[in-house]
Amino acid sequence: MNKLYTYSLIFISFILSTNINAESIKIGFGSCLDQDLPQPIWSAVKNEDVNSFIFLGDNVYGDNEQGNLEKMTQAYETQAKMIPLWLRKKELYYIWDDHDFGVNDGGQEYPLKREAQALYLNFWETPKNDGRRKRDGIYFSSIINNNNFKIKVIGLDTRFFRSTTLDRANSYKIVDQTKNPTMLGQEQWDWFEDEIQEDVDLLIVLSSVQVLPRSHQFEKWNLFPKERSKLLALLSNLKTPKIILSGDRHRAGIYKYDDLIEVTSSSLNKPIADKWYEKAFLNIMPESIRRKLIDPKEQDELQIGELISEVNYGLMDIDTTNQEISLEIKSIKGAILKKEVLKL
Repeated sequence: MNKLYTYSLIFISFILSTNINAESIKIGFGSCLDQDLPQPIWSAVKNEDVNSFIFLGDNVYGDNEQGNLEKMTQAYETQAKMIPLWLRKKELYYIWDDHDFGVNDGGQEYPLKREAQALYLNFWETPKNDGRRKRDGIYFSSIINNNNFKIKVIGLDTRFFRSTTLDRANSYKIVDQTKNPTMLGQEQWDWFEDEIQEDVDLLIVLSSVQVLPRSHQFEKWNLFPKERSKLLALLSNLKTPKIILSGDRHRAGIYKYDDLIEVTSSSLNKPIADKWYEKAFLNIMPESIRRKLIDPKEQDELQIGELISEVNYGLMDIDTTNQEISLEIKSIKGAILKKEVLKL
């Protein structure tokens, strides 16, 4: 694969160009991968023969209450032995969330964020001349070329620059909007607005936390309603087909806002009903009963159907000949749990 690294003097951005010669492109994706739990999900992902895989955050669980990086260092050492070699040889894209950032629900106030960034980039074997090695934050842009079909992947950093949103005494709450809180920080916003202007056939935006949902009480872009509105306005103004991929929730779902689709895939091995995960892996109970036990109900106005709370991964199959994209959420055995088709 040919890789081209260029740097913008203004935004100091990173661009990766990958050339693929095929009528379709398969991209796997997922989030929330605990290094201390079994990872049987990789067998199903291997059978997909994906061109690349996107890690959407919480790629290790290395945070602790003290905020030091001892557990993080150990977590990466363990995870390096868990991720299979065949996957390491694929084109990998990656962003982080709080558990590989360093502190639960953390943001710009975290004092060891630069040290955490260095550990993160070392784990992923990010090249020394990569722009992420030279600036704050792990955001990036990447180009995938498939004959005459051009895909742009933009990975956002929703941690490094983010204003604190969590009142730990009173759980999650919306921050005081009069203080102009931010999710991305001004430099990343400027970079993002510049990056989305490029003429491409498909735009894929990666966010560790959900963008479209507003109803649940957990972390999401809607903790920053002005920032969410700004992001949606920028994307809505684009004629380019666009998809958001997100993680974090330990459940999976598909959401739609006008012509914008968001697919959330979580968790690769740490489902929301943790006490059931061994039974989910072993399939020792009927599917219908198991689903009821591990699928707590949740509904959002932009949500398509029910959410999935068992172990899962996402698959995007881009058919450049028929000009359509299949978006699937799949089970630990590779069965389709949810599917949407987007016409280009």
